This record gives sequence, C-alpha cells and structure tokens, in this order.
Amino acid sequence: MAKIISRSIAGVLTVLMAVWINYLASPAWNIRSPGLWGYILGVVTIGAIIFDIAEYIADVYDECTYVFSITLWIIVAVVLVLLIVLGLSSSHMFNSTKYHNIVAFEEGSFEDDIPKVESDMPVVIVDVYTAQKLGDRTVGNISNPSWYDVDNEYNLIKYQGGFYRISELNYNGFWKYLKARYEGIPGYVLVNVENQEAEYVALDKPIRYSPSAHFSYQLKRHLRGLYPSYIFGTPFFEIDEEGNPYYITAVKRPTIGVFGGKKEDSFIITDASSGESSEYKTEDLPEWVDHAYDLDYLMEVTHNHQVYINGWWNSFASQTGVNITSYRYKSEDFAGYNTAITSNGDIVFYTGVTPASNVESNIGFILANPKTGKITYYDCSGAEESSAQQAAESLVQNLGYIATFPTILNVDGSETYFMLLKDKAGLVQRYSLCSISDYTKVVQAEDFETALNLYREKLGMVSKTEEQTAEVLKTEGTIQSLYQAEIDGCTFYYFTIDDTNNLYMSSIKNGNKQVLLTVGTKVSVEYVTSSEEGIFIVQKIQF
Repeated sequence: MAKIISRSIAGVLTVLMAVWINYLASPAWNIRSPGLWGYILGVVTIGAIIFDIAEYIADVYDECTYVFSITLWIIVAVVLVLLIVLGLSSSHMFNSTKYHNIVAFEEGSFEDDIPKVESDMPVVIVDVYTAQKLGDRTVGNISNPSWYDVDNEYNLIKYQGGFYRISELNYNGFWKYLKARYEGIPGYVLVNVENQEAEYVALDKPIRYSPSAHFSYQLKRHLRGLYPSYIFGTPFFEIDEEGNPYYITAVKRPTIGVFGGKKEDSFIITDASSGESSEYKTEDLPEWVDHAYDLDYLMEVTHNHQVYINGWWNSFASQTGVNITSYRYKSEDFAGYNTAITSNGDIVFYTGVTPASNVESNIGFILANPKTGKITYYDCSGAEESSAQQAAESLVQNLGYIATFPTILNVDGSETYFMLLKDKAGLVQRYSLCSISDYTKVVQAEDFETALNLYREKLGMVSKTEEQTAEVLKTEGTIQSLYQAEIDGCTFYYFTIDDTNNLYMSSIKNGNKQVLLTVGTKVSVEYVTSSEEGIFIVQKIQF
C-alpha cells in the first residue's frame, strides 16, 4: 500500500509540474521545435527525481523500484542523446550549402533604389536612442505612470503620410501588472523622425494582450492557445492608419534537418485590445504593416549566405570569398545597422558588407526589407562605417560629440554616409555627411540643409541654395587658355573664352569628354557666378 501511495503521489506531482512548466514555457507542440524536446527532457528528469525521492521517503525502495528508476533515467539519457543527434543533423557543419542557399541576394541599383536628397523623400534624423530620450518624457502626464515602462524598440513606421518611431508601453513588473490589469495599457508613444516631436497617444480601447502581460493575456501564451504547434518569432508592435494597436508575430518553419534553417513565411496579426488573431502570408500582409521580419532573422540569413559561400570549413579557415556585415547579430554591444527609406517609400535596414580578411573597408552594403523579407546587395566600395564616424567626430572633437552609426543617402548620385552628432546627454547637436568613397570628404553643421550645401561644395558641386538662387547664364566661344587642377580628389578644368579675363571652372562630373579640351576648342557653356569675383562655375558644357 505504501508503495502505491508513494508512486501515486510522485505521479500526481510530476503531472502537476508538467502542466505548470507547459503553462510557463508555452513550448510549441511540434516535433521540429527544440523547445518541445527540452520540455520532454525536463519533465522526464523531474519525474525521475520526484519518483526517487518519494520512494526513499516512504522507505519502500526495492529491486522493482530500482529497475523502474533506472528505466526513467535511461529515458532521460536517450532523449538527451537524441536531442544532441538531431541538433547536429541540423547544424551548419553538415548543412553549410543549405544555409548558404536559404536566401538569395538581389542586386540593387543605387541610383534607382536610394532617393536623392533633393526629392520630397524625408530624411530620418531621429535614431532609436534619440527617440528613447524624447519618448520617455511623454508618459509623465498619464495616470499612474509608475505602472508602465516605455519599451526601447522604437521601430520606424509609415503613418498617415509621415514617418515615425513607435514604442509600446510595458507593464512595470508582475506586481504593477496586478494593479494595472483591469485598466490595461492605455496608449503608446510616437516620435516624428523629421521634426523630433514626441507625443503620447491615448487609446479609446486599452491594450489587453501584450508580451509584458501575464496569465492568459500574455501574448505568446494567448497565441499558443490558438496555434499550439506554431514556432513563434519576435512580435512587433504597430498601428494601422487609424491608430489602432496590433502585434505582428512571425511563424518560423524549419527547413534544414529537424530544427535548423527556420524560415519566416507567414505572420499572425493580433488585435492588441481584443486578442483577435489572423494569419497572413507575406504577400497578403496589410498595407500598413512595416515590420514583420525580425532584424536578427534577416541578419542571420544574410550572415549564413555570406559566410558559407564555400562551405563550413572555409568559413573560418582560409575564408576565401567570405564576407561579413557590420551588424553582429549575436552581439549586444554593437548595433551595426541603421534604417533608411527607399525611393518607393519602403523602410529598410542598412548595414555594410566587409571582406572577412579586411575589416578596414566596405565592398558594398545591403538593404533588408522587414516587410517583404527581401535582401538587396549594392556594390559600393569605400570606407567602413567606423572610419566615417571617426572622421565626423574629428570635426567636433573639442565639443566631444559622438557620431551615430551611419545610414545611406544619395547626394546627387554620390554614395554618402549620414550621421547624427550627439552630446553626452544623447541629444542631437549637429548633422554630418561623409563620402563613402573618400571619408576625408566630411562636413558637419547645425542643421541638415547647411550640412548638405557644405557637402555639395566639398564634392565640387553647386550647393542647393546657390542652385536655386543663382541666375544661369550662357556663353560660347573659343578656349584661349586651359588649366587643370585636382581639388579633394576631383578634377577641375579652368579656361578662358575668347579675349575675356573671365575664368570658367568645370568639374569632370560635367562630362568625361572634357579630357579632350585643348586651346582653340569651340565650346558652349551654361554657368553661374561664384562667391569669388571673376570665376564662374560651369554647370553644362558642349563642344
């Protein structure tokens, strides 16, 4: 009787622990989920321990009990070995080619895909860290602000024709949740990335389901009840065009071995107020969704594509053909990415691409689209991002400003890094532009327009202000004298026409055929006056 009672108690306790662990961990009930195998291993191990303890306490430990106990521990060992074997079968070591091919890069056109800054495309002048500084100050006027924390994510979204960084509010711990659960989360924070205005947006219907909630309102647990076998990715908080809150959660499906090569190809959109959820394929996502794919996922598949180009052994031995990104998806100390906006208004993640054998320069960059999952590579050699940051900081070293990780801009066809210069308090003080091909061509100014004009002048272009205000003149005649000079790495031709003393200055960017100019060549030029008397800047030349 004692043996029956002890085993019954052990069985009941094991079942209760199994239910409790399942409730807490919410593993996917999917044979291809490592979480399920870990859950099974944990439950069997706990069961074996509870059984042994119960038998010893009841003092009924005999040979039969010994055999049963050994059997349980053998099951634990078998599950553990099986988990290791299945893990190895899904590893990069044995599947490097499959990991390399899990995603294909598209070749992009810088001129077509990156909008020129003189167009009406806005420039993102608020990075994540600045948004955190601005947004955290907006929630002080809500009731019971101590119940909530502002999340640090601040993803970039399109909303009602503008671009904003958005952040949800989280419950400030379990005990605060117990106080706030009936009221829910009352709103969210929006930061305008163009004018740095931050606002707290109060909701008519509060958020009930979120990652920071507990019990049945915890988002993952809520989704687990609806989709028991799904492997979930990172949820993103977004709003539709009416400002209603939603969470977008990726569904991961292994494609390599049993556990490996997880691809995201469908997404669950959850109404954060009602909990109503629907699944969408990538191509069917609503127009207002900007973030579906996790940044870490996009950078991980990018990493695998670049590193395993010639197999697993080559990835760390000779590293032939191996490239790496500036983003380190397994590091918490270095972000190595920024956001950008394409010509069609899509929000993308930017990061540079560097040969593994030479981290001093970039050979190109990638743009990863978090809505479509498309990864586009651009061939663009030049300075890597830290060199540009150091160049920008050198201009204000007496002020101690720190440059943010760059993003990419198209300044009249020139690949350009754009950085914010911030003080120790994290506030934006200056704006900096730096040429990717030559990081010695770097400028800074207190506003973006001034920095842009200075940068254009640095590259030998006419500044936008001059271009808009100066009268374009025309003349034609025969070159009487001709000179050539190099300024900041750009070739300029200086010449006089006919018998005048006017000196015309023409950049090689006006046409490569200028190398054929000689004294006596008949030319027709369009030009504007410069700040230096007697020197005119040529905008167009024909001969």
